[in-house]
Amino acid sequence: MLLTAGLLDLGFALFHAAFWRLFGWPASLEASGRLNTAITQTLNAMLIFVFLAYGAALIWQSGQASVHPLLPLAGAGFWSLRLVLQFVWFDLRPWPSKLIAAVFALAAVVHLLAAQG
Repeated sequence: MLLTAGLLDLGFALFHAAFWRLFGWPASLEASGRLNTAITQTLNAMLIFVFLAYGAALIWQSGQASVHPLLPLAGAGFWSLRLVLQFVWFDLRPWPSKLIAAVFALAAVVHLLAAQG
């Protein structure tokens, strides 16, 4: 399950790397101002790094004889919070929003299961 969780996180790194193309960045961000454009792109680049490092750590840990549950539990918390924020800040009527919420829920469950060994 740790391997699956790690691969999911690496997949999210790739998804976030595609944001520039998917959302037409930085042009589509210009209306929010130069500072917000810079902040948004910087945060996304940092999130890509976190997903890569986190996914790699989970994959590495999957090859270990004994696994401490802290890393996958942190992932379960991350994805649970991201799911809650989907309901708070995003319109759930469009099907892509519903789909990504389901993926966040799946990621939370996979990380929780990975924490249980």
